[in-house]
Amino acid sequence: MLRVLTGTEVPLGVREVARVAGVSANRASQVLSYLAEHGLVLVEEHGAGRLCRLNRAHLAAGPLVALVELRGRMIEFLRQEIQTWDRRVMHASLFGSAARGDGSTSSDLDLIVVRSDDAADDEVWDEQLFDSGEQILAATGNRAAWFLTSPADLRRAVQAGEPIIGEWRRDGVHLAGRRLDALLREAA
Repeated sequence: MLRVLTGTEVPLGVREVARVAGVSANRASQVLSYLAEHGLVLVEEHGAGRLCRLNRAHLAAGPLVALVELRGRMIEFLRQEIQTWDRRVMHASLFGSAARGDGSTSSDLDLIVVRSDDAADDEVWDEQLFDSGEQILAATGNRAAWFLTSPADLRRAVQAGEPIIGEWRRDGVHLAGRRLDALLREAA
């Protein structure tokens, strides 16, 4: 709900906040009332309805906005980290709970990396994945879980109908290289 409120200056009804946030109207009403008690949300009564907006003058508003924007900052960090690699990727994307935005402090950051077929035994890959994994852990507090694959392995996974491919398509956040859909079409 904070993501919804930080994303607009326009007052929103409780039902609208609930719909966009993906929670029940009852739960939205409870949370918005709690936030209003603390001065973080301003509420305007309009007949039987209430319009709510983030109180951007509140001392906690800036830190709250920064926290809400943290996922975007993490994705940009991952993009920049991959750009530092000596070996370029054909494709890299974030998937799983971090991509969906429903991960926890103990969740890994699941990353698929497609490298060329001729780089299969290249020790540089291992080193750059290890080094980036350390940078990611230091920056986010979460470990990177690398899913390193090649076009040949991708082709086999597509032909076998591996369920993880659906997760990559559904949840994947593109980080670098070619788009995954294009690689998957070629693999089919």
